[in-house]
Formats: sequence, structure tokens, C-alpha cells
Amino acid sequence: MPNFKIFTESKADVKFLKDFIEQVFAIPISEEDFDTLGGWSGYKNDGKIKTSIRENTIDNERTSILVLDADVDFDLRRKEIINDFTENNIPIQLFLFPNNGSPGALETMLTEIVVDRKIITCFEAYESCIKGYQAPVTKSKVFAYLDALLPEKNKKNDKNDLIQDKNRNFRNTDQWNLNHEFLNTLKEFLAQHIL
Repeated sequence: MPNFKIFTESKADVKFLKDFIEQVFAIPISEEDFDTLGGWSGYKNDGKIKTSIRENTIDNERTSILVLDADVDFDLRRKEIINDFTENNIPIQLFLFPNNGSPGALETMLTEIVVDRKIITCFEAYESCIKGYQAPVTKSKVFAYLDALLPEKNKKNDKNDLIQDKNRNFRNTDQWNLNHEFLNTLKEFLAQHIL
């Protein structure tokens, strides 16, 4: 059992981080080494830190690593999370997607590490074309990327579809570059806490 637990927003984050850690650090990691929070603020309930984080850190003396989305304001998000944990006297290690310094989310990072940039460039042209209308969410870009790359047999249009978050294979080097320089901040952050 590792001396850490990673708390994330969703199963999509777990799938990416699991593939990334196993590929880059050659460390086997299980689903039990993660806890999903159901959203960036899922670490707290009525102002109190989630029991599983408190137990992991205080009772079990394990490192609690939070990997959440920065969303639209990196500085504000980071400040709020740090304040919440400081007020509750619970030490945590925090990384905010996409790169621990910019606004965005997991999907923002994923669009940076794609292998076939042409698909992303086409999608960005589409976004430019519909300027003035409601822009698609960044998740749509990732779905469109995989939809263009995956063979028809892997697109079942159901929960087992390889386009779905929990079924993606981030270790597939035809689709994703887990050694991309954009991931250096994540790699450095995780190396401090899991090695």
C-alpha cells in the first residue's frame, strides 16, 4: 500500500492519472489509491473537510494529494483550497489541472498532449467559425479527437465506448503523448510525493 492517496474530481481524472503514473514512473497503482470527490469542491461538506481526507492524513499518516481543475481562475481556486485546508489544520499536496499555473481543466491538458494536432486544429477552426454562439465545452474537443481516431468497432455509442472518460487508454502512443513537455509540471509534482 503506497503512503499516499490521490483525491480527484472524477473517474476521468483517475483514469488519466493511473495511466500516467504507471507509464511514466513504472509504479503499479490501483483504483483504491484514489478517491473521487464528484467536483472540485467535493473535498468539503458544510465547510468541513471530507472524512476520507481527514482519515487518510490524520489517522493513517498518509499524504493526501489533491488533483483538481483550476477552471477559470487559477489563483482564486488555489487560494480557496489552501485556505480551507489551513483552517482545518490538514496538510495537503495540491495540483491544479492543466499545469498548476494556468486556468483550465483535465481536458485543457489533454488537448495539449494529443498526438494528432490536425484534429485539434480543425476543432479550433470550428470554434472560431461559430464565434458569437455558445462555444462547445472543452470536453467536446477531446470527444471529437477520439471520435476521429478510433476505428468504428470501438465506437459503440454506449458506456463501453472507448471515447468515454473511464475507458480511454492514455498509454496508447498513437493518441496521447505522456512524455509531452506540457506534463513536466505534473511529473515533477507527483515525483515529490509518490516516489
